[in-house]
Amino acid sequence: EPLRVLDVGLGSGYLSAAFGRLVQAKSDELKAGAVYGIDVIPELVEAARSNMLKRDGDLLESGTVTLDVADGWRGYPRGSPYHAIHVGAAAATLPTDLMLQLAVGGTMVIPVGPDGGTQYLYQVERVGNLGGVVGADDNAEEKGYREEDYQMRRVLGVRYVPLVRKD
Repeated sequence: EPLRVLDVGLGSGYLSAAFGRLVQAKSDELKAGAVYGIDVIPELVEAARSNMLKRDGDLLESGTVTLDVADGWRGYPRGSPYHAIHVGAAAATLPTDLMLQLAVGGTMVIPVGPDGGTQYLYQVERVGNLGGVVGADDNAEEKGYREEDYQMRRVLGVRYVPLVRKD
């Protein structure tokens, strides 16, 4: 199965491009993976697209990388389930909508903590499917967060900008 990666808070697009190179098919026998880079700020998405077109336009043209405006708190159900989710901004709490989009066996790295306060980088692994994985064709209301579906590990102290919610 091809790898699916979500990059939340894509900023300049650098990490989305790097993930794209990692999941890119290297031969006809391998299926290309997919990377979805999202940000709540449209100007950042356009800046990332402009940056990628300079040297990594082939990733956009091939569909290996997709950039879109979306609320990181809600994730990007169109591309889920994800094998890996990177969040580049600190959430005040763990976003359950985003966690539900992890594939079983998938991992998310996310900074958590208040703006200006103590923040930690967490590794969240999806180990079960009692609550159901939310995908593009699913009704998220029918799926539910179940704590026992996840293993969480606090990795280290960090300082990030806040994960902004779309109003």
